[in-house]
Amino acid sequence: IDKIKEFSNSKRLFLKKSLKLASFGIFISPSLFYINKIQSATKKSFPSNIEEYTKGKIKNTDVISAKNISAVADLVDPSTYEEVLFENREILLSSSEDDQETLFPPFFYQATRKNTNGFSLDEQNNVANKNDVEWTGGLPFPNGKSAKEIILNLALSWNRHDQAIDAINGSLIDKDGNVEQSFDMVFASQQLYGICNPSINDAIKDKTKYRHLLKYSAVWFTEPEELKGLAFTNKWFKDQNKFPELYSFNPNTRRMTKLANSKRLSELISNINFSLSDMYGFGDPFGVWGNWKIVHNGPFLVSTQHNWRPDLPNWDLPVTGGLRGQSYYLVRKQYITNIIVIDITPTGYRNPGFAKKRIYIDGRNMVPVKILYYDQHNSIIKSIEIGYSQLKINPSIQPTIRNGPILTSLKKPDWNWSWYICKNHRTKKIGRFHLAESCTGGWKTTSDNIATYGTPDDFIEKYMTQRGIRKLFS
Repeated sequence: IDKIKEFSNSKRLFLKKSLKLASFGIFISPSLFYINKIQSATKKSFPSNIEEYTKGKIKNTDVISAKNISAVADLVDPSTYEEVLFENREILLSSSEDDQETLFPPFFYQATRKNTNGFSLDEQNNVANKNDVEWTGGLPFPNGKSAKEIILNLALSWNRHDQAIDAINGSLIDKDGNVEQSFDMVFASQQLYGICNPSINDAIKDKTKYRHLLKYSAVWFTEPEELKGLAFTNKWFKDQNKFPELYSFNPNTRRMTKLANSKRLSELISNINFSLSDMYGFGDPFGVWGNWKIVHNGPFLVSTQHNWRPDLPNWDLPVTGGLRGQSYYLVRKQYITNIIVIDITPTGYRNPGFAKKRIYIDGRNMVPVKILYYDQHNSIIKSIEIGYSQLKINPSIQPTIRNGPILTSLKKPDWNWSWYICKNHRTKKIGRFHLAESCTGGWKTTSDNIATYGTPDDFIEKYMTQRGIRKLFS
């Protein structure tokens, strides 16, 4: 108790000093200070809401801005803190909903509830069970305690749908806050192991030909014209120590090229600050990263609810901050008591260009909400921020225009990621993109939609093979 009191006093003193220094152009992140100190001051219980946490200074209907960010300095990461304090970024708050079904796609939620932590890791870093019970989808470690179990949740569950097409609208923002370029792209994925939806599983004709595979995935651009047809395909293996087979398609030469594993860390297009390794917060096999370590657990502000905007054209989002007031999305965040912060290093990559990655994970549903890349001097060089939402409006919080939910075949609202904000902290350039209702090329966001995109065999052949991609953009 004395350590916690001592820590709280030192934290307040540090915050006062850092804000004073900030007025002279000198900045030290209280959030980074907090993470380094908290390891020696573990608190077992936390305030249940943000009003209690801030002693009435902040309510869950407030807007966080430079005027009040100091009251929640310990509830945001260093990157977000700087953006609000120095770049006029604003953040909307909303109350967190306790119903677990609002945090998962329905089929994935059903599968997760069946997993009672009887699983462990085998030599290939795959999910194993001492009673020979096969993992059939969902989070293999819903109550994961170790860093390895939590990261494996990210590596295996990915976008949490068995078959998905995500239509995407995005923009590149230059260092002066101008929109440098707009683009449309598509994320596509087909799960082959750990399938949650029985209709998807039953539609696979010959499961033996996929017995060594985890999934297929692809990314392609449809706008602007100079990027149209640029595509990347991934063939993923169950063996979590093995890199996926990665190919790219060049629309100018019409050639597919097998890429080196290191290309997974390269940005998809110039200045987007987003790579294949960043997909869904952890776009790599589990085994190519190492030195997993939980560095913090406690309260935090996350964007895991109320971020779907069907009231705006094509599910667009308002913007805020930066020199032109449009560098960041104006998003909603909720107070939670269980953020899990894990540091990992890229042990499987040669010369990755950074020293470590810090991932902030919502402990309720195990989704990554923020990723920070650090150099060897412990300075942030890149950040990825991700928002999520059930595809259903809460009328007490969100606008009710065009508020019909998107339902799955279980007649329950679907769930998905909502947006990414990807920032290069050296160049100050930002790539931001959001899940859209549709994008150029006639692509529409949908999941587990066999009627539209075909069986898993057809889906893979059309959109995730060399022959399919060539035909798609011929």
